[in-house]
Amino acid sequence: MGDTENDTDIDGVRHRDRNYCIRALAAVFPNICLQYLETVAVRFHFSPDDAIGYILDHPESEQPKQTVGKRKRDNNEQDDLEERLRKDRRLYTSDDRKQPSENGPKARTMIAGDFPTVPMKVVREFLSENKHSLYSAYLALDKTIKQTDKPLSSWKQKTKVSSLAPEYDEKNFVDTIRSTDHQQDMELMEELKAARLAVRQANLKRQRETEALEAEKRNFDEAQAKGETKDCECCFDETPCNRLVHCDGENTHNFCIPCARRNAETQVGLSNYKLKCLSIEGCPAGFSFKERKKFLVDSLASVLDRIEQDENLRQAGLPNLARCPFCSYAEEYPSVTEDKEFRCRRPDCMITSCRLCNLETHIPKTCEEVAGAKLDLRRQVEEAMSEALIRKCNKCNAPFVKESGCNKMTCSKFSCRNMQCYVCSKSCDYDHFNEPKYGGKVGNCPLFDNSEKRHYEEVKKAEKKAKQKVLQDNPGLEPEILDFAISSEITRDDSLQRMKHATANIAGRHVGLHAEIIRVQQMRQAQQAEAQAQQMHQAQQAQAQAQAQAQAQAQAQAQAQAQAQAQAQAQAQAQAQAQAQAQQIHQAQQIQQQAQQQAQQQAQQQAQKQARQQAQKQARQQTVGDMRNQNRRPSPLPVPFQGSAPQLALLPGPASARSQQGFFPQNQRFSFIQQAANPPNKDNSPPPPPPQKKKKK
Repeated sequence: MGDTENDTDIDGVRHRDRNYCIRALAAVFPNICLQYLETVAVRFHFSPDDAIGYILDHPESEQPKQTVGKRKRDNNEQDDLEERLRKDRRLYTSDDRKQPSENGPKARTMIAGDFPTVPMKVVREFLSENKHSLYSAYLALDKTIKQTDKPLSSWKQKTKVSSLAPEYDEKNFVDTIRSTDHQQDMELMEELKAARLAVRQANLKRQRETEALEAEKRNFDEAQAKGETKDCECCFDETPCNRLVHCDGENTHNFCIPCARRNAETQVGLSNYKLKCLSIEGCPAGFSFKERKKFLVDSLASVLDRIEQDENLRQAGLPNLARCPFCSYAEEYPSVTEDKEFRCRRPDCMITSCRLCNLETHIPKTCEEVAGAKLDLRRQVEEAMSEALIRKCNKCNAPFVKESGCNKMTCSKFSCRNMQCYVCSKSCDYDHFNEPKYGGKVGNCPLFDNSEKRHYEEVKKAEKKAKQKVLQDNPGLEPEILDFAISSEITRDDSLQRMKHATANIAGRHVGLHAEIIRVQQMRQAQQAEAQAQQMHQAQQAQAQAQAQAQAQAQAQAQAQAQAQAQAQAQAQAQAQAQAQAQQIHQAQQIQQQAQQQAQQQAQQQAQKQARQQAQKQARQQTVGDMRNQNRRPSPLPVPFQGSAPQLALLPGPASARSQQGFFPQNQRFSFIQQAANPPNKDNSPPPPPPQKKKKK
């Protein structure tokens, strides 16, 4: 309301009408330059109908194309260079490309000029081995020289080094190409230019890889010297801490960048965007955005984002969702009857496509006019054959082709995992098939069959049916137009795949080009996913084996320590027992010595006692003998002897009187008895007389 002055330009035309006209023209002609559209709009005073009519009346060659909005970024020289290298490789290594025979001498001269030390005979051999392709021979010779330490050891040295012709020198090469009138010479020089560019980029890439390896080596040495290294919990390699990523769980697990990247590539092959922890402990944690940036390259991160986006859109269940056929961008759109075009808003795409044929927009022309009647009709046959070969998941619409196994298929997406029958494409379980032991019934869909035969029959049936329909709708069409040939590259890939898998799909030779490309891409992705899964499985097995070995070593060390402790305890006990036994033996010896001493003492005492008794006995016997000699009949002793035997005091008198018949004289008898009753003292003195009792008055 208040900006009326700004709504009108100098000529009195409102900006609102101007912008509306340009937007209308851009919607109808999205690939035409915006400046050209604005020029036409100004000429017709911003009338959309008049501007559209003018553009339709003029040929397309006069309409400048829009350079902004291509899928690749024009300002990114590296992307352009890689795209150019890919195009050159496809062009000069194609099996269908034939080299004219007259190009042989010039090709040898060009190669010999860039490899002056290589004999001409070797150059001829490389050209012959590579089907006389200058590009392939040039790259093969350079690769041989780079990968061999002494490439000329088996070649005969040239007596004269080849010199590069001035016209083929890189400084003059562009001018030489421009000044050449001969088409074959120009093409050959363009091929040499492409080969030089490929070798230069390969050398640069090799140099960068070498520098990167050296930098990693220096980084590892520095980290190892500082003690800042840890073992990757997937491959168990010693890795610097600044080259490790960790999960975001409570107990973090560390992994090297190559292992984390291979895991991401494996998940991409399985159409899964969730990157889980690689620990064998079953850690459910993932990786933070900061950690993901360390091991995800841009292309891998883009694919993961696209898978996540597709999954979110699938779960949202939007009924009017339309997708760009050239990228992953999707948006809610009205029905195709209301709007037949899809305008992608992704910055690196920005392509407007037709929602009917999934090609770039061709309005106001119809799909048949753009594609051409013949090409479109043949494409109908190809699409029918592709649909017969390629199945789609009933839940997430993911395409798949079975190579081997049973007919109960499980979707490879972790977020889906739908199970369906490969024969009838219905969601099912094992009881759906004709195996009674799995709960099925006879007559149901087969659980096992020949996939090759099924694919071949279904594709041929679809091809025949599609051709009949096309010929019925177009009576004047020749049947040969609907036939097509498969490229040698796809045929070779199919042969290699069939040699690797006995049950591989052989129907690829009978399907359309579009179906073949999809099938080969799926096979290659499956092979990559299988190889990555196998590497992951081997790494996990190696990790489990290493842990088992570590546990076994720890157990062995613990057992060895326990055995050593047991042996030490046994030795200590043995030493204690030996000491106890020695003490016991010593005590026994002491006791034995004491016993021997006591026995000796007792023996001595017994001997002394026996000697005393013997002496006493002898003394008694002597005494008795003497007594017998003195008196033949000695009177019995009234009192037993005490102490030593009494000595008989011989009374004076003749011996004849004393020994006569062994009797004492009568007058001596009393004296003997008295002495016997009162034995003498020790000094053999006569005993004192007995005390006399006093008489009482």
